[in-house]
Amino acid sequence: MSDPAGPQFRDAAARTWRAVRSMSWRQRLPGLTDLRATEPRTRRRDLLVGLSVAAVALPSSLGMADLAGLPATAGLYATTVPLLGYVLFGSSRQLIVGPDGATAALTATTLAPLAAGSVGHYTDLATALALLMGLWMALGALLRLGFMADFLSRPVLAGYFNGVGLQIIAGQTGKLLGLKVPGTHFFDTVEHLILRLGHTSLTTLALSLSLLALGLVTKWVWPRAPVALLVVVAAIVASSALSLADHGVATVGEVRRGLPVPQIPHVRLSDLFDLMLPAAGMALVSFGDAIAITRTYAARNGYEITPGRELTGIGAANMVAAFTQGMPVSSSSSRTAVNDSSGGRSQVVGIVVVVIALVVAAFATPLLEPLPKAALGVVLVLSALGMISAKDMVRLRRVHTSEAALAMSTMLAVLTFGTLGGLLIAVALSIGVFVYRTVRPHDAVLGRQPDVDGYHDIAVHEDAQTEPGLVVYRFDAPLYFPNALWFRDRVREVIASTEAQAQAEADMETGTGAAADGTVRWLVVNVEAVTYIDSTAVEMLRALHGELAERGILLALARAKHPLRRVLRRAGFAAVLGEDRIYPTVATAVAAYLAETRN
Repeated sequence: MSDPAGPQFRDAAARTWRAVRSMSWRQRLPGLTDLRATEPRTRRRDLLVGLSVAAVALPSSLGMADLAGLPATAGLYATTVPLLGYVLFGSSRQLIVGPDGATAALTATTLAPLAAGSVGHYTDLATALALLMGLWMALGALLRLGFMADFLSRPVLAGYFNGVGLQIIAGQTGKLLGLKVPGTHFFDTVEHLILRLGHTSLTTLALSLSLLALGLVTKWVWPRAPVALLVVVAAIVASSALSLADHGVATVGEVRRGLPVPQIPHVRLSDLFDLMLPAAGMALVSFGDAIAITRTYAARNGYEITPGRELTGIGAANMVAAFTQGMPVSSSSSRTAVNDSSGGRSQVVGIVVVVIALVVAAFATPLLEPLPKAALGVVLVLSALGMISAKDMVRLRRVHTSEAALAMSTMLAVLTFGTLGGLLIAVALSIGVFVYRTVRPHDAVLGRQPDVDGYHDIAVHEDAQTEPGLVVYRFDAPLYFPNALWFRDRVREVIASTEAQAQAEADMETGTGAAADGTVRWLVVNVEAVTYIDSTAVEMLRALHGELAERGILLALARAKHPLRRVLRRAGFAAVLGEDRIYPTVATAVAAYLAETRN
């Protein structure tokens, strides 16, 4: 049996390909168009800003490579040509793409079980991982899946980055103490750290504390200072002057000099299959982080970003990294923050960073050889401290307790199961919360407030008045199979409660209204929030209509939007209910009730 979706997908792909072929070079490379439109004065200023960003990017790239378990050159190369990929396709004027803490941590936890201790295979797997990330993002851009980033809600991202920050700090503490600490997850690492504290290198510890103090004080006194550069330069000077390597302090050692040479990742087909799912998860994380960052700076600087271009730009950067001996890259919040705070307003800054990184790779790598690994640990710890924010948790708690709980659950999942496992659990929790809120949505019985237009929740507005014998009920969600029976049960509960209350009032005081005996005559359902209805819900409404009719209760709908009315007509329920029982407003439904019951 043929798949009916197959021809539609092929037709969509063919239309997309024809559209791409018909584009001009400016449309295919929108970043060049943006650069050409940049004012000359802005370009000259951004040349100087690029120096500040490079001062942060270069030492950070070495630390990120170390965090990912890769040679220092992988981080250095990932800061060069891949950034051009984003410059050509991306839409943000401030975003700087390169190795970052979350992506590096994900790379390490993903590749360690697959490499089986082989350094060469580990490096090849890293480039293959970058390639697959780029391909996933390119596919997402082709299929216009930019909305997928919305599944990474703010609570998920807040908990995720807090968890990754704590994990990075735990993972780098061993370097700060001069210890080799195994462990892929936070609690494993902390346990091994505690067991090995007695073997701490005092020389390494003294150096680490001095560099950490230097970084923190500098950041406090001069927030825009290139802290990473100052830490690295101070560490190299101290290492060379005091011969720290002779005193047991581990250093970076030889860093291969030369420009990145294009090459194809050497991996087996089975390796690609093993990396497929982790690459998809990392692509989603990278894109979600990039969207959060780019939207923030775009709003601050008065322009808009395009999610599709962000997918294409970061995907292109990863594919370039795969073929230039780099490592997976993503948006860098620290470098982007330096770019914006220094006055960067175009991707000229990114081009300057590329040029400086290439010069360092070609001529200046010997200067990095005496750099203590503890200094890289300090750079990463300082970067991770910027990822941890208790204020985010407090803000979420002020909005909803469930939001803060989701963030805390995400953080604990990352610490317990690692970055990728924690992320998958967090996304599952986020989707679960979304589903629960549609399965058990907010609802309300409505009444009319004196001197206020419209009908409002009687539980919130105590002075809202209801009509005897009439229940106006609002359901605040799409109506479909997970919540259809809950809707029916809530309707029964609301009717029973209303009748019991009216009967109690009638027993206390004899009334003369249309329903002094307490019975409900009409149920009007305000369906303005029902943007979608499925067959299960339609059949539930049909059965509910019959059940209410047997009890002498008339069912009516109010504020039904056109798509809902269309479905009800197609399903035949509108004919069963009666077209005249679908009212444009709650007020017209109430007026019809009063006209019929008082005659």
